[in-house]
Amino acid sequence: MTHEDILQRMSPIVADILGHDTLTLTPSMTAADVEGWDSLANVQIFVAIEKAFGFRFRTGEITAIDNVGTLVSRIASRLPDVRESLAARSDR
Repeated sequence: MTHEDILQRMSPIVADILGHDTLTLTPSMTAADVEGWDSLANVQIFVAIEKAFGFRFRTGEITAIDNVGTLVSRIASRLPDVRESLAARSDR
């Protein structure tokens, strides 16, 4: 799963929680950029992402995430197929 795949999978999750009909996430986007993305919504978004991708974030990971791109990178680092792909590229 590529970073773009993760981003596309996240967009409807975040849009649903925030009550937006459509929402296109970008890597540089922050919670402050999106109407309704407050601290409660942030918790709901993280719980939904954990369920969708099948893992749990550690508290330290969550506090270090400053934008959508960082979130996507954290998700990618937890997914086995992405880690294997990144390792293969670094071996070249």
